[in-house]
Amino acid sequence: MVVMNSLGTVIIFMIVVVIISMDRNYTASGDKTLDVTVNLSNTEDSIGTYKVHVTVYGKETLEQSKVIDTSTQTCPDDIGSLCYVSAGTFSFASQSVPVDSKIQVCVNETSSDTQKCVYGKNTKENTPEIITVGVPHLN
Repeated sequence: MVVMNSLGTVIIFMIVVVIISMDRNYTASGDKTLDVTVNLSNTEDSIGTYKVHVTVYGKETLEQSKVIDTSTQTCPDDIGSLCYVSAGTFSFASQSVPVDSKIQVCVNETSSDTQKCVYGKNTKENTPEIITVGVPHLN
């Protein structure tokens, strides 16, 4: 016969809750997210301010934007790699974005409104979707 006090029951409950929730990626509101990580390429000759706009076409159209300054760049050590600027990660509620939903990333040069867009999709892997887009060059 096993006898447990209330402290032992609480500890076991806490361990079970931690184990169940360890592999889940939730926002503060409790929703799973689709994360889209955006990198800007062709930035070495295009220092400036760009508006990055991400649109996800799922059950509904979801959009987020932010302004990025390309004066700080990441340049890998190997000679063949080009410099890039991380525009960060854009997070969307995943219940609104089925697998294979289209993702559009557009970059606008803010002073001329020159734009360049690329497309990706929400894959079945439970990892951030990484999309790289070249910044538009001014003529």
